Amino acid sequence: MAIINKTQGTTLLSLQSVASNTVVISSTQDVSTKLAATIFIHFGRRTASALTTGMEFRIEGSAKSSGDGYWFPLARVRTLTAAAESEAVSGVVSSGTNVITVASTTNLAAGDIIFIDNGTIGNSEWGRIKSVVLNTSVTIEDNLVNAQTGATIYDQAEMWAIQVDLSAIGRLRLVADGSGTGQAVAVEALMVTADSIS
Repeated sequence: MAIINKTQGTTLLSLQSVASNTVVISSTQDVSTKLAATIFIHFGRRTASALTTGMEFRIEGSAKSSGDGYWFPLARVRTLTAAAESEAVSGVVSSGTNVITVASTTNLAAGDIIFIDNGTIGNSEWGRIKSVVLNTSVTIEDNLVNAQTGATIYDQAEMWAIQVDLSAIGRLRLVADGSGTGQAVAVEALMVTADSIS
């Protein structure tokens, strides 16, 4: 039976806040010996107002083995723009738990993807709401990695898993194009590659 050898958890964009109307480009990844990749992208809101335009994420491949100016889009996605619901986390919310206390659950529903905006951006995280107790708490599907006391929940968060054939690609990068967003947002992107078959 064939075994696909993989490299997991390669960071393309570390969890970060992207300022209003800013473009962030990942470091270039050498994928010349890789067969395929899946790019995992997280997007979160940091204010409740609507985006002026959606942020575009582009996975780009280069037509050359070095240098710039020959990057071409392999895949692209664009975020929604609607205003987000913003709810302050109340009480003590510890890591390793999945119940987040909030005073109001207005516009929050099971299935919503949320961004939990921590005062320390690197301690922020994403979750999917599993259930809601009216004006008391939301329960997310997975336990929190970090304590979220004093954080703020925003809905309208988004995530994608995009598969890319690398058989004829030598270099790859990710562009987070927020040139028209009008507000700061949060992004994070990881990659898993299929390296060989044995």
